[in-house]
Amino acid sequence: MMLRRRGLALLVLAWAFVACGSGSDGLADAERRIPVSGLLVFTVGVDLWIQDDQGARPLIQAGQDQQLLQPAISPDGERVAYVVFQLTNAEGTSIGTDLAVASLDDPQQEIVVRHTRQAEFVWSPRWTPDGQSLIFTHEPGELTIRVVRLDLQRREAEVVREDARDADVSPDGARIVFVNTPYSGDPHLVVRNLSDGSETVLDPEREWPPMPVRLPRFAPDGESVVFSGGQFLPQVSARVMGLNGPEDIWSYQLTTGVLTQLAAIGEDQPDFAISDDGRHVLIMGAFGMYLVEAVPRDPPYAIAPGEFHGGIDWTGNISDHEWQTIRESVFELPDGAQ
Repeated sequence: MMLRRRGLALLVLAWAFVACGSGSDGLADAERRIPVSGLLVFTVGVDLWIQDDQGARPLIQAGQDQQLLQPAISPDGERVAYVVFQLTNAEGTSIGTDLAVASLDDPQQEIVVRHTRQAEFVWSPRWTPDGQSLIFTHEPGELTIRVVRLDLQRREAEVVREDARDADVSPDGARIVFVNTPYSGDPHLVVRNLSDGSETVLDPEREWPPMPVRLPRFAPDGESVVFSGGQFLPQVSARVMGLNGPEDIWSYQLTTGVLTQLAAIGEDQPDFAISDDGRHVLIMGAFGMYLVEAVPRDPPYAIAPGEFHGGIDWTGNISDHEWQTIRESVFELPDGAQ
């Protein structure tokens, strides 16, 4: 039985169809913004929204001349870490980013790392599996960049790796994966063993087609890494890092060495989250929200409106029934097929 894709108009219809109560968790028509179940935190404009079994609604509102970015849900599902981007120098503030944490039940913003000078940035917060610490990228300035771990109880920070960015912690807490030498013009994905500091470069011979690479994340089983990668465009210099054109979503099996393109979407700096069981990847781009399988069988298609340079995190799974509903809303059988 063959399936064929409809055009862009059908994608819009698919979003309308799925958004209007076709999911399995019983949300009413206007309550569902993204047609998947579970807990989601994501950017809408400059603010953060939450979606759960009560529907989709604003969570935290950005302050004056601010934007809230890169949400990361804590392992217990009770808090969210995120980046507060101060966009202007108005009223004594300086351009830069802070790291914040808020409860999802009572979302009062708490700044846990504050920038202290112009153009100091923190990015890409990730929780450790025990929920006691955050790791994040820190750019203090002057072409210095590193991965830092912050103990939230003691408020003590330590540098985990110099000359690195976009780190994620493995589910067992024993390893991190990150992008190394981001200012050199030749970054790679690297896995580091935290117990002895040994490192493995995942593509030492530059055989992978995607370059540059961003935002690696361990799959829930720790056996693969999902990341965003550029489309065959060369890394010209550090000054154009991250501006090298459209990006797709890829997966690399650490045990077998198999590289798989999960979604050829050609988006500008997309973000993504992986389902708890590792079977699906939810992607947020400027032109749409995409849901793909970790072992892809179909081309990617939009299931909801996107967000320019938006961020998303998600805890939940897609049931077989939900997946079939989404697929059938975007695909149709050829005329006369049984």
